[in-house]
Amino acid sequence: MQIALKALTACLLAIVLSGPLHAQTPPPLDFPADCRIGADCWILSFVDLDSGPGYRDHRCGPRTYEGHKGTDIALIDAFDTDQTVAVRAAAAGTVVGVRDGMPDNDLGKDIAGEKGRECGNGVRISHGGEWFTQYCHLKQGSIQVKPQQRVSSGALLGLIGNSGRSETPHLHFRLSRDTLVVDPFTGHSASETPRCEGGTPMWSDTALTAFGDYAPTLIRHAGFSVTTPTLRGIQKTPPPTNLPGNRSALYIYTIVYGVPEGSTIRFSVSGPDGGNLINTSQTIPRTRARQFQYAGKKAPSGGWPAGFYTGEVRVDLPPPFADASTTRTVTVRVK
Repeated sequence: MQIALKALTACLLAIVLSGPLHAQTPPPLDFPADCRIGADCWILSFVDLDSGPGYRDHRCGPRTYEGHKGTDIALIDAFDTDQTVAVRAAAAGTVVGVRDGMPDNDLGKDIAGEKGRECGNGVRISHGGEWFTQYCHLKQGSIQVKPQQRVSSGALLGLIGNSGRSETPHLHFRLSRDTLVVDPFTGHSASETPRCEGGTPMWSDTALTAFGDYAPTLIRHAGFSVTTPTLRGIQKTPPPTNLPGNRSALYIYTIVYGVPEGSTIRFSVSGPDGGNLINTSQTIPRTRARQFQYAGKKAPSGGWPAGFYTGEVRVDLPPPFADASTTRTVTVRVK
């Protein structure tokens, strides 16, 4: 009898111990937004895997910033306030936190950012085994779930917005194990020696396909102006398609996300006659999460000739990212 009890106890202990093992890792995560990378949304920033003073993304690249704890999926057209892009649960679970009612920020304005409410309108879901996902900056009044509600993978949570500590409409998606932030592209967390290669993606194959190929650099904005560009002004106003010719100067500008040390940003502009008006470059001395740059030229006597002006922004990267250099072409009509 004693032997039988010992055997039963051992069996029950084995069951108890084996239960959490199945819950240690959540199911593969699905893509959490109804948008297409490169078509109507793009990745602004990944998780910072460097716990020191520097920052590195999951490929040891610059597409993150100091202490960033999530994957940011931003709308390409930040100026279209009528967009309704759904945010969806990346995996089945139980809603354990909801906040709504915070206003969406105006583009180009200083972000107040209340301490403890940086996430803005958001949803937090428990997936068991101390695993959680969090969805931040949702549009005011759009949240469709309540605390303690069970949700399936793909369930509608709300809409991408610009609430909380946010300067452009985007979803901040965070994966954590208890309080430890985990990079969903590798399964690693931040450390003194970042493990940027290897690991096991926690996304589903379908989600990885949706994210597409990794790019260390993104040209977020580019355009023309007849007044000196400012970072705030560019974020507030879409690039013009027409400009007056009776102004004293013409500028071309850009905002680039992820600029490794030693990168070169080049500007070139040709006028209606095909002649080269601007041809300049600048090498970036240190890695930047975001770089605002512009170049300009004074108007000739009599003003700018009417017609179309074509500009190109090119970002040339140093090794090991040299093959990922990128360009953006922009056109404006001077009347």
